[in-house]
Amino acid sequence: MKALYIPEMHCSKCEARIHEALEKAGIAHTIELDKKTVTVAENDVEKTTSELDALGFSVKKRGLLARLFGKS
Repeated sequence: MKALYIPEMHCSKCEARIHEALEKAGIAHTIELDKKTVTVAENDVEKTTSELDALGFSVKKRGLLARLFGKS
């Protein structure tokens, strides 16, 4: 599983839009709004990134401190 960091995901409406798009695309996922992450299988990362991009969300790499301490 791979956690993708989505810095633009700020609210439950963002979460709902992402969930709906990924579900429609047949991508199994979990969303953690407080961490701004979407977790998908490794083989779905490219497809997920494409779906998120179509919605206007970008996937970013988290900084070292954020990865170590779980902060966005």
